[in-house]
Amino acid sequence: MKTQKLAAIDIGSNSLKLVIVEAAASDSFTVILQDRERVRLGHETLKNHFLSAEAINLSADAIAKFRSIAESREVDSIIAVATASVREADNAHEFVREVEARTGVRVEVLSSIEEARLIGIAAAQFFGADDESLLNIDIGGGSTELSLMKNGEPHKLFSMKLGAVGLTEKFIFSNPPKPKEIENLQAEITSALQKPLRKTRGETWRIATGTSGTILNLAGLLNFQPAENTETKSEIQLKKLIALNKMMASLSLEDRAKLPVISPQRAEVIVAGGQILEGVMRAFRIQTLQPCFYALREGVIIDYLREIESESLPPVPDVEDKKLRDVFAVGRRFGYEESHALQVANLAEKIFDALAPIYKLSRHGRTLLSAAALLHDVGYHISHESHHKHSYYLIKHSEMTGFSETEKAIIANIARYHRGSLPKEKHTDFMQLSEKDRKSTAQLGAILRLAEALDRGHENHITNIKFKVDRQNLLLKLVSDQDYTIERQAIEQKKDLFELAFDCHLVIS
Repeated sequence: MKTQKLAAIDIGSNSLKLVIVEAAASDSFTVILQDRERVRLGHETLKNHFLSAEAINLSADAIAKFRSIAESREVDSIIAVATASVREADNAHEFVREVEARTGVRVEVLSSIEEARLIGIAAAQFFGADDESLLNIDIGGGSTELSLMKNGEPHKLFSMKLGAVGLTEKFIFSNPPKPKEIENLQAEITSALQKPLRKTRGETWRIATGTSGTILNLAGLLNFQPAENTETKSEIQLKKLIALNKMMASLSLEDRAKLPVISPQRAEVIVAGGQILEGVMRAFRIQTLQPCFYALREGVIIDYLREIESESLPPVPDVEDKKLRDVFAVGRRFGYEESHALQVANLAEKIFDALAPIYKLSRHGRTLLSAAALLHDVGYHISHESHHKHSYYLIKHSEMTGFSETEKAIIANIARYHRGSLPKEKHTDFMQLSEKDRKSTAQLGAILRLAEALDRGHENHITNIKFKVDRQNLLLKLVSDQDYTIERQAIEQKKDLFELAFDCHLVIS
């Protein structure tokens, strides 16, 4: 992989953050520049589940500024992701559309579990934990993520609606906070931690780590140094954190703002942030925490670079991809017919590989196609009738590590079009995708439609396929040592989307 410059933008609940790096590989990059804008996107949004016009405007202005900075540094790509405030907003699609229209930057809205995964891989790389285990805590404005990493890979991931901004707005009304307000806040934290505690019973890890501005500020306070401006590792000890939290809860907002390393904006939410960290450390019996100077932005960059590296690799069965582990789990949860799903995924990959050099299809699209192929029939769990529409719903609302909300929507749409009508303007779920994603979804959905037709009888008659271009015709040759009349007829019935998406006439030779 050639050296390149990348910019990552993290659209958080308390601030928007930019990092620019120069990268030679996913495990080798240098941070060139960091910047942030305090937008407080989560203010009121986490309660109302709606992003105001002012919040959208301020975010678009900050992102436009970040883009200008990135372009002045001649970056090759800008990657922007949004977390809890946008994720929880009913008008998230409006936010994404407005930002792209005003800045040209496409925002990916991360699922809560995907956020935990990206933060986890950043922490694992920062501490060189490729051959050991760590538990990372990330406290944002709208949520807290726990990432148990083993050998550099996610082992267990959790996201809780415990954010420094959200809990401040929900529980703290006095200045300084009343003891009862702190008690109610602590009760909320204890309740939210019950599930991750159950799910990690018996698990162990070598070190506990912490990411985010809240944790770095707490480390700075405990060690009397500006943590965000240094990479000196300063431990957070639970007993010292408990004492610090008691002291901060006794101070007025004005006095908290006078503390070293705490900005006025951070002073508003640091009490709730400190209580979240204390609650997690108590629950998981963590006596010492190591602050981590990588976080979501670096995780986004590492993941992006790994995707680029994988593009140069030869095709392999995507059903072996680690990214698809949750996909198999979703299929089994809904009782899918695994042998048929695997055969359709295998055929879809073969069709994709044959078409990729002709239509310049990306390897990333292959993974999305494989996920959709594996799950295309899960809608049978609800009903046989219109099962393709039920498949869309189940996929869209399932947790699948490794995929953003947009990617999940694409996978769901691909599966939805494996049968039934073609994409139409009245299909709201399809039209909410960007124009580029709609084109990709149509092509991948067309491939899945063909692959499903090729296993119409669920008997694995077709062993291979080959394509050849002949002017406007695309010749399809089927390889089989059995009678495949049923499959041939099925292709004739289901090639409509393929011919439309690839602008060709499909001929079975």
